[in-house]
Amino acid sequence: MSYLPTRRLLLASVALAVLTLAILAACALDPTAEPTPTPPPPTSTPLPRGGNLTIRMAADVPELRPWQPRSRAEEQISGLLYSGLTRLDAKLQPQPDLANGWDAAPDGRLITFTLRTDVTWHDGRPLSAEDVAYTLGALRELSPTTALLADLRRIDQIATPTTSTVVLSLTERYAPIFAELAVPILPKHLLLGKDIATLNFWDAPVGSGPFRFAEHKAGASVTLEANPRFYRGAPLLDRVAFVVADADVAVSALKDGRLSLAELPWAQGRAISQTLPGLQAGAYPENGYYFLAFNMRQNRLFADPRLREALAGALDMPALVSVATAGQGQPIATSIAPGSWADGVPAPTSTLDLARAGTLLDEAGWKLPDGAAIRQQGGVTLTVQLFVRGDDERRLRAAELIAAAARQIGMNIDVQRADFASVIKSKYAPPYDFDLLLGSWSNGAGDPDFADYAFYDPDDFALFHSSQINQGVADTRAVLNIGGFADPAYDNQAAAARQLYDPAERLKAIEQAQARIVAARPYLFLWADRIPVALGARVVSLDGAVDLNTPMYLWNIERWYLRK
Repeated sequence: MSYLPTRRLLLASVALAVLTLAILAACALDPTAEPTPTPPPPTSTPLPRGGNLTIRMAADVPELRPWQPRSRAEEQISGLLYSGLTRLDAKLQPQPDLANGWDAAPDGRLITFTLRTDVTWHDGRPLSAEDVAYTLGALRELSPTTALLADLRRIDQIATPTTSTVVLSLTERYAPIFAELAVPILPKHLLLGKDIATLNFWDAPVGSGPFRFAEHKAGASVTLEANPRFYRGAPLLDRVAFVVADADVAVSALKDGRLSLAELPWAQGRAISQTLPGLQAGAYPENGYYFLAFNMRQNRLFADPRLREALAGALDMPALVSVATAGQGQPIATSIAPGSWADGVPAPTSTLDLARAGTLLDEAGWKLPDGAAIRQQGGVTLTVQLFVRGDDERRLRAAELIAAAARQIGMNIDVQRADFASVIKSKYAPPYDFDLLLGSWSNGAGDPDFADYAFYDPDDFALFHSSQINQGVADTRAVLNIGGFADPAYDNQAAAARQLYDPAERLKAIEQAQARIVAARPYLFLWADRIPVALGARVVSLDGAVDLNTPMYLWNIERWYLRK
């Protein structure tokens, strides 16, 4: 308890006592005085309960799999129906949820979670440590076809010494596990003995989240109703309905109030604030990004950091991204999700510096002969190949803009438009036959084909740590360090960031690792696409306006209500 509030309470108590004595004294002096009536106790302002929230979904969710969202609608529905040991806040940072908190052993391999004792399933049964142990055990038995399932296999043993205590024994110290423990906890009493790998959870949609299942109309809608026993407080809304609607219908429905909330394609979303000024509008970055990868292996041109830096100096990145994406792309400086808790590197501004780029190439021995347009060294022209998918107009536009910028400094970039399946995919594997590769990564942990945020962690060890470089024919690992980037300073900080459980210490290590990425440039990071979001003007929360610029804008939905 802090000192100042206590002191104020003490002064208020003294003043009240003095006032009471004065009133009693006055009554004693005047026997004819009427007794002072006792004031009624103050009444709290009633919370603004009631109302339905309607949310657009681009397509139905015919099969529900809570730990493997394959669409934005499935991700959000699962988040409202189920709870995890942890949950991600608006900044994507893990916070306690079903767990009140946790303690880790000094070696980080033993983590003890203390559970809340006020949680019930939607059917009224109490949730216990046995449900947590069942869920994590069952998920560990599934084929590790996703990043989440693979990482859950780092849990070696699960113990439940009490009904409100879960002890996880890990194979190694691993900080990203706290984000992955946002995985929905499932009801053991309903699922024991069933094959959850083949179960459609619409057949058993019982969770412990703020809303419970009401109805699923195939191809049309999913309706959830408020869970009155929700442990963070009963939701103020009565219902949340997810309704299938195409983009044009959604805009019309937002206009007349049939929809309260919609994520929209860029074409419809970018004009929403002009066409419907009464709506709240925002946009969050997709959990994935586009990049230009350098091949830095020995005997490759871009093994020389001066060439990488020279190409960066020829580009006005914000302008390039704006033109290539028609404004949808958000320029990025690192792999970290923009706006997240680990995003410590400012968004890029123009790095255009043609004079410095030319000087760097001169220093590297690439000279521009009199009257020539392309630099040479030992009679060889500075010509490199850039591979890009031929079926993606925006990537092609970006590649051509990069090539045009490179010509200004005497570098010839030969843009190779290629088929993904037969050509581009092979560049991500040995023998890594490319100079430049314009590609993209999707960071979804729940499913490889969907960029969910449900279990987001900023770890990029797999992309850039030197241990993730293919070591030759005998190395059959599916490693992702496609450019052969090796930097001891990055290696040290990235490894530390994986092992530090204290958020402040981990953030410091992440920032130092990202500083090395920015300085060494294994990639030229290009952009992350923005997803427009529109919300009805009446929808607010007890915490103020809803932040639509985070993918986790539903994180406090139990506190949302409709203004009258």
